Amino acid sequence: TELKKAPDEAYVAVLADFHTGSKLFLEKEFKKFLSWIKGQTGSPEQKRIAQKIKYIFLIGDLVSGVGIHPRQENDLAIKDIYEQFQKITELLKEIPNNIPIIICPGNHDPGRISEPQPPIPEEYASELYKMKNVIMVSNPAMINIHASENFPGFNILMYHGYSFDEYASQIPIIRANGGYDRGDLIMKFVLQRRHLAPSHTSTLHIPDPEQDPLVIQTIPDFFFTGHLHRLSIANYRSVTMVCASCWEDKTEFQEKTGHNPEPCRVPIINLQTRKIKVMRF
Repeated sequence: TELKKAPDEAYVAVLADFHTGSKLFLEKEFKKFLSWIKGQTGSPEQKRIAQKIKYIFLIGDLVSGVGIHPRQENDLAIKDIYEQFQKITELLKEIPNNIPIIICPGNHDPGRISEPQPPIPEEYASELYKMKNVIMVSNPAMINIHASENFPGFNILMYHGYSFDEYASQIPIIRANGGYDRGDLIMKFVLQRRHLAPSHTSTLHIPDPEQDPLVIQTIPDFFFTGHLHRLSIANYRSVTMVCASCWEDKTEFQEKTGHNPEPCRVPIINLQTRKIKVMRF
């Protein structure tokens, strides 16, 4: 199938897994991204691209959370959930307010962990809700962007990826070819099955007798996920798949379980050509 392309030059940035509040949150590196998105650093071409960023997608785990796992307090630099959100809000406010920021929750964010997850509760992120360029959505969510009178826009499927742990370790062809390092294989697996959690035990869910919200009913143009802390980019039958990088250094848990995060990598998607550049911060 021919790829759908935008009529004008425009770019999208995809980020995930900040884990603000963690002792390993890479704030210095994230500030380099902020400096670039404001047009303050980079080559002339990189500055030109920064001016044409039209959308930023944040695919969950804005904060590290509190009480997510036993003895988590030992890993936290900020041990209050409200202060964690205050910190990430201060940073996101540096993004030019003409760029929409679309945010879905992850398993470390407060609120219901069972999927589908509602948007991050305003109780915790009241200052984020006050930002005019922030759009809070559920997890998963299907978003249409860049539509115009003569162009239908792009359908973006956002899903943090909590079910992906199951498939990285339990599906032989994925496990044998890299497991957690191969977000592209996991994304292809769920797309082929038209379901974000095709095995019953892969994620906590809210059963609905009328409709299963984890079914992929509309074929997306882009599929954005996170959770694995490692950038992965691929294309499956005209669906551009991006598993976003993270902004947290390698944790002790990841060391024990063989995870190999690649932090501070930001894919920049040209909507006119569907080509992707990766910027390392």
